[in-house]
Amino acid sequence: MPPTGARAAHRERVAAALDLHARGRSVRDVAAELDVTPDRAAKLLGEGIAGMPAQQLDELRATSELRLDQVARVYGDLLDDTDPKVRAQAANGLLTVERDRARLLGTWQKPPREDD
Repeated sequence: MPPTGARAAHRERVAAALDLHARGRSVRDVAAELDVTPDRAAKLLGEGIAGMPAQQLDELRATSELRLDQVARVYGDLLDDTDPKVRAQAANGLLTVERDRARLLGTWQKPPREDD
């Protein structure tokens, strides 16, 4: 079992990761800020989310969903751009937002692999 100081430091890292993520920072940004790998940042976030009370978790989901709505609106506006490349990127962005929303809501299914 790690010493008490190590556990306290770990709890602080988990709290810092959650705080950064709640403010809209990506996993890569959280990793850079905490000077850890993106994989480690994701594990810290997962640990923090798993330990959250239900009400706080619902609030986090609601905040994340609002953020996804904002991003979707921006991509939606770009679908009317005159440049076909911008429209294609906006369409891909919307697909990403919807995939992220499905993951957030627990309805995402990994697509089957295509045969080569």
